[in-house]
Amino acid sequence: MRQRSQTIGTLGRSPARQGREPSIQPPSRAPEPPPPERGTIRRWLHGAFAENLGLKFLSMVLAITVFLLVNDDKAREITVRVPVAYSLPDDRVLVSERVEEVKVTITGPWRRLRKFDERELGRISIDLRNASTGEIAITPDMVQAPAGITIGSVSPRSMRVAFDKRAEKLVEVQPAVAGRPQHGYLVHEILPTPATVRVRGGERLIGALTSVRTREISLEGRTEGFATAAQLVPPDGIEVVGADSISVRIEIDEELVTRKLPGVSVAVKGDGVDPAKWTIKPAQVDVSLTGTLLAVEKTKDAMTPVVKVTATEKTAREGEVTIEGLPPGVGVRISPERVKITPLK
Repeated sequence: MRQRSQTIGTLGRSPARQGREPSIQPPSRAPEPPPPERGTIRRWLHGAFAENLGLKFLSMVLAITVFLLVNDDKAREITVRVPVAYSLPDDRVLVSERVEEVKVTITGPWRRLRKFDERELGRISIDLRNASTGEIAITPDMVQAPAGITIGSVSPRSMRVAFDKRAEKLVEVQPAVAGRPQHGYLVHEILPTPATVRVRGGERLIGALTSVRTREISLEGRTEGFATAAQLVPPDGIEVVGADSISVRIEIDEELVTRKLPGVSVAVKGDGVDPAKWTIKPAQVDVSLTGTLLAVEKTKDAMTPVVKVTATEKTAREGEVTIEGLPPGVGVRISPERVKITPLK
C-alpha cells in the first residue's frame, strides 16, 4: 500500500503556514504650516487700510448715499411752533393771558421735513368775538397743513379766556429818562407834546391808570437841550388811541450852586508892603461863592481874600476884605467884610 505523502498528510492535519501579518501604521498628520514670516501681519494690515484709498473712499460714499436714499422716504416726526392770531370783540377786552404760540407735532417724509419752514403752517386763528369767559379748545384741525404733512398733536390743547368791559380815558404822559448830563449841568425842564393821550382798555385797568410812560431817553453826557421822539409804553392790557409816539423837549442848563468856604486866610497886599510886618484880626474869614458849578469849583483854588494897605501907613485901622482871582459871573459874600490891620513896630 502506497504511503500517503507525509507532506500532504501534514498539510491535511496541520493549519497552513501563516504569512507575516502587516504592521499597522498610525494615520499620518498634515504638515504644519510654517510660522508666518516676521512682518506679514503688518503688511496685511497696511494693505487692508492703506492701499486703494480712493476706491475705498468711493465705496464708503456710495454706501452712505444708498443708506440716505433708502431712509429719506421714511416717515419722521418733528415739533414746530405756530403763532396764534385772535379775533376780538369790539365792546370787550381780553384780560386773561394770551397764548402767543402753540407747539405742533407734524409727520411726513424726512426729505420733506428736512427743509420744512414753520411759516408754511401760517397762523392759528382763534375767534373770540362771541366767546364767553371759560376754556377754549385748541385742536389740530385749526392748523392748515401743507401737502405731504400730517398734523399730530398740539400743545397747549386749551386756554382760559376772561373779558372786561372796554373803556377809554385821558391820562398824562410821563417821559422816562436815563443817565446824567455832563458834570456841571442839570435837567431844567422836560416838556412832552402832547402832554396827555387817550388810552383804551379794560374798565378796571383804566380806572387805576393815571399816566403813560415813554421809552427811556438817554441824558448821558449832555450839555445842551434837545428834542426827540419817544414811543409810548402803556401797561399790559392798555392801548393808546391814535399815535403811539410823542415829541419830548428836554432843557439842560449849567448847574447853579452856592459853596461856603469857612476859615480862609486873609493876606495883606500893597506896593512896597512887607506882609510879615502886619497883623490881621481876625486872620481868617468865611467866603461864600455863587455861580455855575464849574466856575465855582475853578474859583475855589484861584481866589485869595486880601486887605490892601500902603507903605506909608503907621497906625492900626480897619480894612475892607476883597477877593482876588474872582472870575466874572461868580458872586461872593465875605464874613466879616472888614478886619483890623495893625503894623508891627
